Amino acid sequence: MEFSFAIVSALLLFFITNYAWRLARNVSAAKATGLPFLIYPIDPSNIIWLLTTVPLRPWLRSILPTRIWNRLTLTIYGWDFYEKRHPFDEYAAPQGNPKSFLVASCGPLELWTADPIVATDVLRRTDDFKMPPLVGVLLGQFGHNVLTTNGQRWAKQRKVVASVINERISRTIFDAAICQTTGMLDELQVSSTETEVERRYIETTKMFDMIKRITIHVLSEAGMGAKTPWNGKDDKKSESGFKMTYIEACKIVMESVTGPIVIPTGILLNWPSWIPGHTFMKQLGIAKREFPMHTEILLDQERQRMSGKDAASEKSNIMSHLLQASDEQTSELTSLSKDELNGNLFLFTAAGFETTANTLSYAIVLLARYPRWQEWLFEEVDALLTTDASETPEYSAVFPQASRLMSVMLETLRLYTPVVHVLRTNDTIQEIRTSKGIIALPANSSVIINHIALHLDPEVWPNINRGSDPSWVNSNDEGIPDETIFRPSRWINPVGSPRRIYQPPKGCFLPWGQGPRICPGQKMGQVEFVAVMLKLLQQHRIDAVPLTGENSRDVEQRLDELLRNSIPKMTLIMDGIYNVGTTGGVRMRLTRRK
Repeated sequence: MEFSFAIVSALLLFFITNYAWRLARNVSAAKATGLPFLIYPIDPSNIIWLLTTVPLRPWLRSILPTRIWNRLTLTIYGWDFYEKRHPFDEYAAPQGNPKSFLVASCGPLELWTADPIVATDVLRRTDDFKMPPLVGVLLGQFGHNVLTTNGQRWAKQRKVVASVINERISRTIFDAAICQTTGMLDELQVSSTETEVERRYIETTKMFDMIKRITIHVLSEAGMGAKTPWNGKDDKKSESGFKMTYIEACKIVMESVTGPIVIPTGILLNWPSWIPGHTFMKQLGIAKREFPMHTEILLDQERQRMSGKDAASEKSNIMSHLLQASDEQTSELTSLSKDELNGNLFLFTAAGFETTANTLSYAIVLLARYPRWQEWLFEEVDALLTTDASETPEYSAVFPQASRLMSVMLETLRLYTPVVHVLRTNDTIQEIRTSKGIIALPANSSVIINHIALHLDPEVWPNINRGSDPSWVNSNDEGIPDETIFRPSRWINPVGSPRRIYQPPKGCFLPWGQGPRICPGQKMGQVEFVAVMLKLLQQHRIDAVPLTGENSRDVEQRLDELLRNSIPKMTLIMDGIYNVGTTGGVRMRLTRRK
């Protein structure tokens, strides 16, 4: 008994001593950089801390004194969205640098920054500042890809992947998005209880689920050539030997990327029935097993097509272009392996699915919250489209002219960027350029670029392009700082400018990242967003349906609360708008305007 107690005491002493030494080392290193720093006698990167503090956030905030909470919250994942620029103003600025500060804890030394110079320097140096291993765990489930790799392997994949994103892919995405959105509107019209003559508006709580359905169909067609009409059932009979269709497996896998997907397939398939989530976990296990099998079948079909009579006909999907680009390379050093091919096909679908769906959902809620911006958009939509809703818009004629629709996307991404921050790690000591000079960052530190704070920088965003505002825009909206206001016109440069869309200073706007690792699917997301919004607004205006007893101001406050209570997961997401049943969700109304 005494021996066991001695062992436990020795282990406890070892852990306490180890943590104390790491804390002292990080404090010393933080002082040496000359940057502002905060001290925490805990390890914010510890998995137990991560898993327990996020769900406990509301409770901790309610019981802790404000002063303690304001410090503790900086150790809880997702604080960047909730706290905005407050920590930089409250803690970093008094120490002499309002753009960056260090967190010296018992874990890795963390550099939190809203300095565009730091962001630009770190993101351009892909060999010095690498992707963290966690990205590979989450997004490398079906093979290594351009996001999960570093060094020469990343450079090879980047070269191949960049070569396949062309105008033919963009046209496929545009046409598919128009087709799918038309299908959604047709379904809503059919489900309406009004007669054809009376049918002036449609109400539904499932609009955001339908938006997700649009994005998964579009990305499946553009990525894999798996074309699915809107009225085709996602749960139609699966092929022989499969329990799920490709679309079914794809949807479940994509919705699980934020966490459960890391659980081994064997465990998921045998998930005990007495543990909550049994049905979903078992479905995920089937999806994880069958998704790569479906992918392999589609790849084999495309290889056969390319070697057969139809080889001369170019198909406009990423799979065919990746196969062609990889086959054209002559060595293993320049072509994609099977693992890399599967991984990058998965990445294009996974990365584009949630980000595009959430951006569209945020834009719809923002336009319902600020409906006068719809009038501004109607002017552009009516100039781009004919009055005949059955006529299919032409990508090359419409997309380049849709500057106002693009500005709504950019403003939505500025305020509700899908990825609230990016993390990079350094294996060796690195010098970094900052707005205050050069600092030396110790090895094995974490650099966290805070997108939310960058996108609200009061030195960059206020009062840009005021001349582009509609006449009804109040330049001083109740004293609210302009950088925090939804004002899409800030992105529209004056007529005669070299560029129609405003280009922020380097490092200040990072929804797709920056530098060599900039998101290769950026254009794809832009095209899909414009196409969906164009079709939605062609004949309809969008409103949130008032709840019983609500007036217009109550609706505005409810939408503000919905936006404010977003949850930062793998991507930022509004709580309670997806996977709604017969009750719940947010009821939206589409009213015919013509």
